[in-house]
Amino acid sequence: MRLWPRRAGGQLALLLVLVLLVAQIITIAILAGERQGALRSASLEHVLQRVTDAYSLLDTTDPERQERILRALSSPSLQLSIDPSAHLTEDRSPLMTEQLATELGLTREQVRTAMKATEEECLSGHESDQEGHDERGKHDDHDEDDQDEERHECPPILSVSLALPSGQWVNARAQPSAPSWLWLKATLTSVGITAILLTLTLLLAIRHILRPVNELSNAAHAFGRGEKVEIAERGPEDIREVTRAFNQMQHQVSRAQEDRGRLLAALAHDLRTPITSMRLRVEMLPEGEDRDRLLESLQEMQHLAEATLDFIRGSTTEQHRRYDLATLLDSLCGDLQDMGLAVDYEDSPRCVLQGQPEAVKRALRNLIENAVNYGQRAEVKLDTTDNEAVITVTDQGPGIPEAERERVFQPFYRLEQSRSRETGGAGLGLAIARTLIRGMGGDIRLESGPEDRGLQVLVTLPHTGQT
Repeated sequence: MRLWPRRAGGQLALLLVLVLLVAQIITIAILAGERQGALRSASLEHVLQRVTDAYSLLDTTDPERQERILRALSSPSLQLSIDPSAHLTEDRSPLMTEQLATELGLTREQVRTAMKATEEECLSGHESDQEGHDERGKHDDHDEDDQDEERHECPPILSVSLALPSGQWVNARAQPSAPSWLWLKATLTSVGITAILLTLTLLLAIRHILRPVNELSNAAHAFGRGEKVEIAERGPEDIREVTRAFNQMQHQVSRAQEDRGRLLAALAHDLRTPITSMRLRVEMLPEGEDRDRLLESLQEMQHLAEATLDFIRGSTTEQHRRYDLATLLDSLCGDLQDMGLAVDYEDSPRCVLQGQPEAVKRALRNLIENAVNYGQRAEVKLDTTDNEAVITVTDQGPGIPEAERERVFQPFYRLEQSRSRETGGAGLGLAIARTLIRGMGGDIRLESGPEDRGLQVLVTLPHTGQT
């Protein structure tokens, strides 16, 4: 499973959400500490105020009425009692003792305080709550994580012993209520809604901003296939600059190709003219061995010049259009069979491509003729996928060593080193074929045939999946 998105929009959205979550977690942690501390302090101040009020009231009340006052003031969170001795044998919170002594006008020896957190006492308070929940049918078994959470939320227990003028002691034991965490749920809900809205807004904005980039990508692929696509300049200024540069590059490359085409046309004409003139003069010579050799040399020179020009020209000036590759292959193989070549073609379903059909036909013709010349028989097959069309040309010849399979695409390179026309051409057939196919965004590669016999040529052409 891929967690990191491949598109720029998804990556930016994920980064933004991660940064937002980290920032909110840090903020919540800081606020939680501050808020919980403030709530605990406020709760403790409230309990101390109740203790001081109770002491002041008991100090001014007759002993007969003190028991009723104690029952009235006591609660589950505050237990008050008057005893002959202090429950605390020593003072453990000097600062709190100083505060109570000053407020009640007592000496330090008459006030004893202590703050402690005892798990047994804390959990005993929760047990009563759990029994009440069980009676109402709203509380089931707690697992260990719930107990750990309760244990963590147990507030400290306050114990106070105050001396009365009568010699008795007012003993108070209070457990401030634990601060509520309900605010955290609201905060997390708010953060989640904010993250969702922010992500949706960002994705819509990125989609709008990157739309020209997608158009530029499609135009670049089309330009790689030899098509020229003019892109409208829109979007942010930096993307407009890239689009403008791409359009200028297309114009410059197109002008360079047009200039090269005109130059090659002139060169082809200039080469053919002297060769034709020389051929006419040689044909006027008396018949003989020298005359025949001169004619053969001129024929080879003309063939080599035309093959070289074809390679330099690369693709033809043919316009890109839609064509059916299966029909093209069927027609080409039929023509070669009529010429007496051993070519087998397996019927294939319709495969519509966008490109230059004449250039494709010329490249495939070179490959099939090579397969027949060097492998006696050519087997042609067409397969299609969602992204490309694959033409396979298989022969039964000696094959090509793996170390030589890339070098045979070099111009004028031949496995058979002689330059005899009887044993091979000028070494430009594969080079021309690859130049034509790559000019339309495809490629050619060589592999061993079935059971390592012969050679298998794989031609791939981009396929949009349209029919």
